[in-house]
Amino acid sequence: MTEPSRPIRPPKPHDLDLTGAQWLAAPDAPEGPQIAFVGDYIVMRHGSDHEAPVLIFDENEWAAFKSGAAAGEFDLS
Repeated sequence: MTEPSRPIRPPKPHDLDLTGAQWLAAPDAPEGPQIAFVGDYIVMRHGSDHEAPVLIFDENEWAAFKSGAAAGEFDLS
């Protein structure tokens, strides 16, 4: 009898090796959000607090995030 497949759990920050990550930031806001492409994931951190927890997105989550930002979902007005 075969075991049912388990859903793949998303990676935790400690699962990813970020030591060689090439962090990208807006030229006018280097202390703001920064992103890096690590394997199959996009990782986001706060530019002024590199010890803070990172956010991890897969490609579909990243596409949804970018789409929401472009549509103004994060605007404060």
